[in-house]
Amino acid sequence: MASGYRVKTVVLTSGERLPVLLDRDGQPMFAPTVFALTEVRGKNLAANTVGIVLRSVMAFHLFLDARGIDFDGRLASGELLSLGEVEDLARLCRRPLTELAALSRSSEGMALNVVSLEKVRMGVQKTSTADVAPDVAASRLRYIRMYLQWLATERLSRHGLAPSVASRLGDTARFVAEAIDSRIPHGSGRNALGQREGVSDEVVAELLRVVDPHSPDNPWRDQHTRYRNALLIHWLLYLGLRIGEVLGVRVSDIVAYRKEVTIHRRADDPDDPRQYQPQTKTRARVLPVSGTLLAETQAYILNHRSALPKAKKHAFLFVASRTGQPMTLATVGKLFKELRERCPSLPEGLTGHVLRHTWNDAFSKKMDEGGVTPENERQARSYLMGWSPTSDTAAVYTRRYVRNKAKEVSLGLQEQLVTKGKCDE
Repeated sequence: MASGYRVKTVVLTSGERLPVLLDRDGQPMFAPTVFALTEVRGKNLAANTVGIVLRSVMAFHLFLDARGIDFDGRLASGELLSLGEVEDLARLCRRPLTELAALSRSSEGMALNVVSLEKVRMGVQKTSTADVAPDVAASRLRYIRMYLQWLATERLSRHGLAPSVASRLGDTARFVAEAIDSRIPHGSGRNALGQREGVSDEVVAELLRVVDPHSPDNPWRDQHTRYRNALLIHWLLYLGLRIGEVLGVRVSDIVAYRKEVTIHRRADDPDDPRQYQPQTKTRARVLPVSGTLLAETQAYILNHRSALPKAKKHAFLFVASRTGQPMTLATVGKLFKELRERCPSLPEGLTGHVLRHTWNDAFSKKMDEGGVTPENERQARSYLMGWSPTSDTAAVYTRRYVRNKAKEVSLGLQEQLVTKGKCDE
């Protein structure tokens, strides 16, 4: 049996990463490829974004297969989707990627996994796993809408299309776009519970204790892995970097005598052998590095990284333990998964990006202690994080600090009012 749909990233000789949607026979799909090149990559969007778009398109094609829809035939007759089909498509977009992957593995089983609108109304369906986050489902639907509009526009631009068919296709395209829009989850912003936040000082202390290479609770056996993972977590926690930024650091980016590291933007780097290149999403910048972190980094380079022969063939700081090749995003994900599974004292939601939130909490506290004005704090934070000077992104990373500060003020106000009430008696 042919394999299912999948998105494969092709590394060109120029270093450019180009995700491509493959069909069940492993061949690039023409329309999605042209769409990705012209409408997504052509707008200078990152390869990771192209991959996300194509996975949304893949979900759409899985839906077509499951419903037995000949979409080329529909386009030729000026049709797209019915309202009921849009409803079913919206439901599919709320399903986890694991379920979508299962759909791609078996054409026979796909129809069984897509629940029709009629069954939904009758209450027959059962959800085996939780739905994806609303923003993920929303993203999928937006990209599918974009793809459908592009397909319709491409067909309308062709010569020889009958006027009646062209008119019908134009009307149908607008109808389907509006129908999809109405089913895109829109967060109200009123429920902030469960959103990603930094962790407490107690959790930080426990994390540092566990990842210490000499700790008896360290979950890794290999010496290089122990020292590398400890250093990686220190870089994430002490500098507030994104995982992609840390994995993109080269030894040459560190200037020891200045105690600085430059965070570069190197999109489509031909010297990066990784198929999925870690990206610096924010601005390039120069960050200070403490003497302690610098000494730890130098010790890792001299005593552990240098022991891997293949690590000498490239300049990236963090390398794989067995191969010496540049460390990958998947390896970092595995690192935190192992931490969560093997160390029950650490929270279940601990990830590399949570440490970025934790850094921002610590930064806010430090600014408060120093009496720094809110405007100066915002500018300093924006520089260190790589954001635009006018960015409002800080609000996303300071939820925990703001909540705790609000609690502190609220309790102080309550005590004040209680005291005042007693004095008035």
